[in-house]
Amino acid sequence: MALYKLSTKEAILLNLETAINGISGISFVDWQRVYDQGITEDRYPFVFINDLRIDKVKMLKNITKNEFMVGLASGVWAVEIDGVMENLGTKLNIFMESLKDAVIADRSRNGCAYTTNITTIETDAGNRYPQGIFVIMLNIKFFSKE
Repeated sequence: MALYKLSTKEAILLNLETAINGISGISFVDWQRVYDQGITEDRYPFVFINDLRIDKVKMLKNITKNEFMVGLASGVWAVEIDGVMENLGTKLNIFMESLKDAVIADRSRNGCAYTTNITTIETDAGNRYPQGIFVIMLNIKFFSKE
């Protein structure tokens, strides 16, 4: 049986940021942003970590089960290499897979969470070419004091 420590959403978010910063080629990680306004081409690929909602259920006298929804708004930029434009769909999928792998590599968030699950992934379907934007929604369950 695995043991999980009581935690806070802040500890979980910091662990998530550390995991994301470990992705090869990541240029920019920020908090509580949805739009990429002001982000220049050299700051791609990026990930914005957004804590959206936390649902709490009191389990015992002073223990609370938390279901934490986190949205990862992410983007890539296709560039021209030797006169040939990169395939945006391929670049988007490669970065999306890297982000998914980084997030689920440690579902317990270093023992701070019971589990981390990806609930949905949505893309902009390339309508902002040469930019590609996608959102990964996470459900992170953890226990805390009240």
